[in-house]
Amino acid sequence: MPELPEVEAMRGLAGRHCVNLTIVSVLPLETGGGPRDGKFDDKVIGEGMDEKRLVAALVNRTVLAARRRGKHMWLELSGNGPHLLLHFGMTGSLAVDGVERFKFQSFPVGELWPPRFTKLQLHLEGAVEGAGVETRLAFVDARRLGHILLRSNPTEEPPVSKLAADPLVDFPVDAFADFFRTSTPIKSLLLDQERAVCGVGNWVADEVLHMAGVHPAAPAKSLTQQEIAAVHEAVMQVLRKATAVDADSSRFPKNWLFHSRWGQGPGAAAILLPNGSSVAFTAVGGRTTAYVPARQPFPKRTSPEQLRKAARKRPASCKVASAFSK
Repeated sequence: MPELPEVEAMRGLAGRHCVNLTIVSVLPLETGGGPRDGKFDDKVIGEGMDEKRLVAALVNRTVLAARRRGKHMWLELSGNGPHLLLHFGMTGSLAVDGVERFKFQSFPVGELWPPRFTKLQLHLEGAVEGAGVETRLAFVDARRLGHILLRSNPTEEPPVSKLAADPLVDFPVDAFADFFRTSTPIKSLLLDQERAVCGVGNWVADEVLHMAGVHPAAPAKSLTQQEIAAVHEAVMQVLRKATAVDADSSRFPKNWLFHSRWGQGPGAAAILLPNGSSVAFTAVGGRTTAYVPARQPFPKRTSPEQLRKAARKRPASCKVASAFSK
């Protein structure tokens, strides 16, 4: 799933290639050779929107900025109409014709144009530094769990208005610590986009808790102030490092759990990190979870029953039914 680092990379792509250009045409039909080729995908292009309304809302408007909060991004457009808000679901991505695709883990986008499973194409034109520029931007989503929405004021309307603090924008440790008064497992708290922080998904949460030395099933209220501060610092460190390399996992630190976690599940055989530490797999909040027992031991303050409950209970705002707003 695209998490904050991947979405920030896509925001940067749109910022570099689309800002100050004008949308001259919109193709709201699937292209690229997938099974729904030529069809309007009313599951991805949501809220009862039809082709005519989407085209009319976007065409002849200039992209003023590309913005992001958590896992959502939007194109801020000129004029009085709505802005284009995007959520990438499990496999969504942006692509620009002629620009090398991102090297994201588990949801690659093909180099051909348009990419397979393209749901929306924007054709933009304009002059940048005196030169004429043409750009084609595509929203691609194989599993159809992403969403294309229109919002008059994205930051003041759901889903963006419901999001918690963005860790790369405004993330004070004191406000973060206020949410640690619950028995919710710490990993589930991090995954809840409307509580302590937004933009953190499954792999980021595992990396953060490994870096902080905190067991993912530990009840949030059991953490000491020192542990809370360590988690807060780890959130910022992991996200800053990942966004600095456009979420290209081949450039992540070699000692990150990221390189060992894919394709695994609860009960999988242990894998060794470069330092020899064993990576184990369990479930927390219904999500496959990687951790290092030697660095993240079961907290002494946590009972076996609490750990069993932690494995089953999912945070409310992570359920698939409401994924578009998270």
